Amino acid sequence: MLLPQGAGSAARATLRNLADIRLAAASDWDGTAPGIAAGEGVLFERLGAALVRGDPDQVKALTEPGRRHALWMQTEREWRDCRQPARPCDAACLPGAPWSDTAEATWGLQATGVLTSRYSGNAVRVALLDTGLHLEHPDFIGRRVVTRSFVTGLSAADVNGHGTFCAGVACGPRQPREGPRYGVAFGAELYVARVLDDDAAGTDGAVLAGIEWAVRSGCAVISMSLGSPVAVEDSHAQLYETVAARALAAGSLLLAPAGNESQRPDLIAPVQQPANCPSILAVGAVDRDLAVAPFSNGNRFGAGGSVALVAPGIAIHSASSGTGRYQTGSGTSMATPFVAGIAALLAEACPAARGVVLKDLLLRGCLALGAAARDVGAGVVRAPR
Repeated sequence: MLLPQGAGSAARATLRNLADIRLAAASDWDGTAPGIAAGEGVLFERLGAALVRGDPDQVKALTEPGRRHALWMQTEREWRDCRQPARPCDAACLPGAPWSDTAEATWGLQATGVLTSRYSGNAVRVALLDTGLHLEHPDFIGRRVVTRSFVTGLSAADVNGHGTFCAGVACGPRQPREGPRYGVAFGAELYVARVLDDDAAGTDGAVLAGIEWAVRSGCAVISMSLGSPVAVEDSHAQLYETVAARALAAGSLLLAPAGNESQRPDLIAPVQQPANCPSILAVGAVDRDLAVAPFSNGNRFGAGGSVALVAPGIAIHSASSGTGRYQTGSGTSMATPFVAGIAALLAEACPAARGVVLKDLLLRGCLALGAAARDVGAGVVRAPR
């Protein structure tokens, strides 16, 4: 449910009086506890939204003409991670490509100018909403990491690997235990919200809880490497657009992957949800030639659905939660944390820049590409010098 801004206490009373639904505060909700019981719900007060579990009579009571008190109501949906299946060519350095992994640093850090930046993201809070984090990974031991799980019955410990990968790209160490440097904002404060399960699937309730927690925690950047495909005629989700706009006004910039459904050059799929919301930065992927990745989605006509910028998204090296300490992956999921990390560098460089101001600075600093804006937006994200 999308509620009017600042309607927290009134919403509690309304739902209790009209439908006998009792709302708990999101700050008191622990996703690892048993799920929400019938006739109960969670109020995300900072976002002006709520998740409720009601029977048909309760739903009818809330939607009767003249008694509807929510701006928007919809059935809870599912989200997934946005990574590509591994291909044999992904792990190899492409012959003649201008960027390649070296013993010192991955090609993505080189291509985005991270290695020459004087900033580390120091004191900037970055939230990763994903499958959690491998808390015993040697590259994160000793690092201050704040974690929270919003997935019923699961802790923040990552067994899938997707969350650890994305956290590594965004905020991995300057000097990893093994191999080249792969992380952008090594000085940032890392906030990990588990919103996806072991199969990298999650629901609206968990995602909204993660966003609420990140905004309450004062995170300047919220990276969500998750999404759901849409049809060309589909518009963006009003719930997520309003939530993102409210988060932006509170100083938190939301990022999400554009999606991997394209099969270029024959098919260019539209930007997926929730990245197609105008108030969320949609991140596309490029390869080592800085050409658009064949799977990366593009713009659609109409409101929303725009790729805002692109980042390295093929053959990316980062941390793993498996038996090996590191892994290589491709997808707009892998591109999004590059933008999150660089946004943290920019937030350190410009301490007053938060929300819309940070968003505008990030886009203005991109390296323009020759490809159509439909596919790359403002261009390749670049770190501040």
